[in-house]
Amino acid sequence: MSPNPQFPVWNRLLDESVQAMRQQRYSHTAALLHMIVGNGSRKARLWPHYRQALAAYAFALYRNGDIGQALVYQTQLLLLLPNDPEARGNFLLLLKAGVGRLPDSAEFRRVLHSVFARSDVGEYAVEIARSLLQDAVFSQAVELLLSAADTQIMRALRQGRLRALMQAPLFLQLLRGSLIPLPTFETALRRLRKALLLTYAAPGPAAESTRPGKLEWEFIGALAHYSWLTEYASAEDEQERTVVGLLRQQLEAGLSLPSEPSWQPALAYYAMYRSGLELSDCRAVFTQASVIWKPYLQPLIRDWRACLAERVLAAEIDSLTAIGGNISELVRRQYEENPFPRWQQDPVAHQRLTARRWLASFAHDLQLPIEFDGQVDVLTAGCGTGLEPISLVRQIQTGRYLALDLSRASLAYAKRMATQLGLADAIDFKQADITQLADFSEQFDLITASGVLHHLQNPLEGWRILTGLLKPGGIMLVSLYSEAARQTVVRARTLIAEHGWEATPERMRQFRQAILAGEYEALKPLLQWRDFYNLSMFRDLVFHVNEHRYSLPKIEQQLAELGLCFVSMRGLPMPLQAMYQAGFPQDSHGASLANWARFEEQHPNAFAAMYGLVLQKPGRE
Repeated sequence: MSPNPQFPVWNRLLDESVQAMRQQRYSHTAALLHMIVGNGSRKARLWPHYRQALAAYAFALYRNGDIGQALVYQTQLLLLLPNDPEARGNFLLLLKAGVGRLPDSAEFRRVLHSVFARSDVGEYAVEIARSLLQDAVFSQAVELLLSAADTQIMRALRQGRLRALMQAPLFLQLLRGSLIPLPTFETALRRLRKALLLTYAAPGPAAESTRPGKLEWEFIGALAHYSWLTEYASAEDEQERTVVGLLRQQLEAGLSLPSEPSWQPALAYYAMYRSGLELSDCRAVFTQASVIWKPYLQPLIRDWRACLAERVLAAEIDSLTAIGGNISELVRRQYEENPFPRWQQDPVAHQRLTARRWLASFAHDLQLPIEFDGQVDVLTAGCGTGLEPISLVRQIQTGRYLALDLSRASLAYAKRMATQLGLADAIDFKQADITQLADFSEQFDLITASGVLHHLQNPLEGWRILTGLLKPGGIMLVSLYSEAARQTVVRARTLIAEHGWEATPERMRQFRQAILAGEYEALKPLLQWRDFYNLSMFRDLVFHVNEHRYSLPKIEQQLAELGLCFVSMRGLPMPLQAMYQAGFPQDSHGASLANWARFEEQHPNAFAAMYGLVLQKPGRE
């Protein structure tokens, strides 16, 4: 077969596009490549460099802010290269970047299933859930759960009409591994949970004549695991509470015999509503080596055993400082009761970079001390359950790494995960109060404080203390709440204060259900926050004991007082970055706080996930 006469033209266009991409002219790159791959030409598939051009086109569309089209062409690439890890990674990057509407095609769903068959669902729950809803049979089952009466749902369950939903592999994977932050799914799962409980566990002839099959047990186990991941955030009615109370009595009576035929099924039903760790003498029950747990319960039992191990670890955590002041003590108590997030995804980086190279990916033209070419000393102030420090040591070359938090429960989770991931010696976890570190003798090249300063009694004083621990020329990464982006949170906090509601599990569940039911129209935007779908995170979102919020002019003023220089923002989704660059082309690296303030005036919710500030302390003269 003679070569296609178009090949020389396509080769020239590809070469030109590569040059344009190196110059970061992504719009021009996309225009050039569109002439080759953008029209879906079948002839182009015979061209030897077609896959390279397809990958470059998807990337150029992404950098140009057109995430939806980038995802379409990345899907085409994966259909050609289903086993290519780089193509899979870029597909996940596009999902994470946020796309308004997913491609509605069988090809996209096939690629999605293939990718997540070998990936952690982690942060992609919304995209996966939306894709599931594009399947007609799955969507019909969800619609039935949303609209039918309880008796109709129970009848549908017995008739097997919900099996398409209950056996969907991606759905089961979601339930075992991630929150699903969509109100549709919460309502559907809450109603299905009730139907499962009343059909199979409630006393009476219906339960005696109906027994779950293998498929139902697998789903009940997955739903119990999901309830644990949400920390039992969904509301329940009196009928459910009565049955759950009877199940507890049955379990407590047979605690010494957890392998008895009736005990483990009862535990599975109970675990859809309550943690097994609430049962008497739970340590003796769940650590018995002689008990062979049912397959559908094993993942949940592993999580409970991990929690029991954390209780031992918490007592072993060293204290670096005392807890100073009433606010610090109240914050400590909150996170002892509700440590979060209970993350599971292993934050593995493809390779560890020097801190200089890592920072260059989101903070340009930095003048850094020589230490940033080697192992940097790092302090994380307010490390919570350890996701940030563990992720960071996976990404950059670190020397001394000190991670501090008020909560021993949070630190115990962090220490267990670090040990589990082979990083026990990489991070030094200690209990400490930032406000008590003024006389601490160590200094650090890099300090991170994500979501912690705004919970202090005097945030500026805490910030000043951390600035004193930063070496000259060092970098500080700080995340703070935006006043503009948290107006709905402010309304919720005001309502809570007016009613004097306490942060008890039952009160939080009732409040969440009222918001889901539309009783507080002004609070409806809270349904878009991932934090809404986990009880500890919901408490942190609207029931926190102490919260300060910021505007960018206020931050600029405080940076001047602290002697810190603003470098850039980090953590913004690619579409927002593209919008900023389009609005402020003379400041493409986003180095002006004044420009960011104008951007936020135009887009008040841009910093819903907090301001991510990259700051630098001036070096020695």
